[in-house]
Amino acid sequence: MSRTEKRVSRPIVILSLMALAAYVLTEVDQQITASETQRIADEHFAGGGPTIIASDNLNTIRVRVDAGARSNWHSHTWGQLLLVEQGRGRLGLRDKRVWEIRPGEPVFTEPNVEHWHGAAPNQSMIMIATHGNGVGWSEPVGNELYRSEPE
Repeated sequence: MSRTEKRVSRPIVILSLMALAAYVLTEVDQQITASETQRIADEHFAGGGPTIIASDNLNTIRVRVDAGARSNWHSHTWGQLLLVEQGRGRLGLRDKRVWEIRPGEPVFTEPNVEHWHGAAPNQSMIMIATHGNGVGWSEPVGNELYRSEPE
């Protein structure tokens, strides 16, 4: 599938926006309480705000990955949503496909699908990653696959 044919599904876009909103709400003021977050949501949504659902089973982190660095093979029981903010990255699946991931292009790996991700060989990236608690780690990704031409 070419870049022009790639379509992002509505659930992925919604999850991306939710992850971005969660990041903005936590970065703007680390001291915002749950009730304050709900008040802000209620004030800025027509027809009533969304209900904020806290979860100990969902993690969102923001990371910087240096050029040439990548994760080992792994999978997530919930799946994983990646959103690159700056730079370029790569994502690979066990079928040997490698994609370039760029800012504004959310990527969701399905539950229990083994994959890896990291920065491009010559450029670092900053990304937001959202995933559940269940992560299964495996072996490192070889240089040949990592440096292969992305689709």
